[in-house]
Amino acid sequence: MLPISIIRRTSLLEIYTSMIKRPKLQDIAKQVGVTKMTVSRFFNDPNSVALKTRERISEVIEEMGFIPNRVPAIMSKSSSKCIGLVIPSFSNLVFAEVIDGVEETAVKYGYSVLLMHSGYDVHQEEQKIAELISYQVDGLILSEPEHTPLTMKRLLKAGIPIAEIMSLPKVPLGIACGIEHQQVATETTLALIESGRRHIAYFGARMDKRTYERQEGYLNAVKQAGLQSLVYDEIGRSNFTTGHLLLKRAMQHTPPDAIICTNDDVAMGVLMGCQELKLKVPDDLSIIGYNGLNVCEASTPKLCSIATPRRMMGQLAMEKIIAQLEAGMLQHDLTYLSVTLRAGGTATAAEQQKIKEHLDKLNLVMQQNLSEARLGVA
Repeated sequence: MLPISIIRRTSLLEIYTSMIKRPKLQDIAKQVGVTKMTVSRFFNDPNSVALKTRERISEVIEEMGFIPNRVPAIMSKSSSKCIGLVIPSFSNLVFAEVIDGVEETAVKYGYSVLLMHSGYDVHQEEQKIAELISYQVDGLILSEPEHTPLTMKRLLKAGIPIAEIMSLPKVPLGIACGIEHQQVATETTLALIESGRRHIAYFGARMDKRTYERQEGYLNAVKQAGLQSLVYDEIGRSNFTTGHLLLKRAMQHTPPDAIICTNDDVAMGVLMGCQELKLKVPDDLSIIGYNGLNVCEASTPKLCSIATPRRMMGQLAMEKIIAQLEAGMLQHDLTYLSVTLRAGGTATAAEQQKIKEHLDKLNLVMQQNLSEARLGVA
């Protein structure tokens, strides 16, 4: 008698071998006892097929594990009912809420989402966008602000709604829903300076476009105040270890009394490093993260972080694409999304209040500027 493990593997092999031939419409028609045309009508319009036949076709489809080939249907119709979404990282939790927002809105309106990953590489993005356009997607959502010249050419000639999220590009391709990262970092730094911090550092990681924008905002603020800039960064992947190592590096030079981190992963690593180095937070050192992830609630003390509305970005981008598809008209649409401070214990109460005031003012100014631009005033 064969061991159970061998029997199971043999059985699976037999099942797999029997399923190598992908079932076709003709196979379903033969099993049900109807014509191939009847099965085709079922997929195009189920109500055009008699109820009993419809039920039987559904049963056979489930039995066979049949998946219809959508390529011919896409080629013969003006709409694929699919929207392409390109994100730079599957491991970065920042994009989880973006995906959720896009997906739930797509389902609400009867659309599907084709998800691609670019790895923070514009050439990889170029390839992924080409693939999505070849699949005849009805629209595209892009989460990175920089593209190759060939990608730009393809996007401009695609004739479909394009939404750029996360950042606000100076010249949007079409729809843009994002944040002014540079200004957010400037206002946050100024708030800490006004609160009495004089050795404020900026910790960056991966060094993508948004990290550079935040770093530039920080540099603008310290220069404006006549203070020394303390920038420490790491081109590798962003994680807790990166924050820990950057803190050790900074403490060997001019010990900071406040640190603005490019994201919450780095900030959490800094907080862990403070515990090892016996630094009191926020007395000795204030720590500000970026993005406002749920992990902020898990630390002791809770991490203060600039909260970005990532789910809303995904939802708005999808809604605006669908609106343009339904209207049959492509147009520029720029939306600034407000940021807030996720309160915690890694900054003093006075510092948090000052940061909130600066962010509220920035949000108001940005909304006013956009309103004036739409009216043609600015």
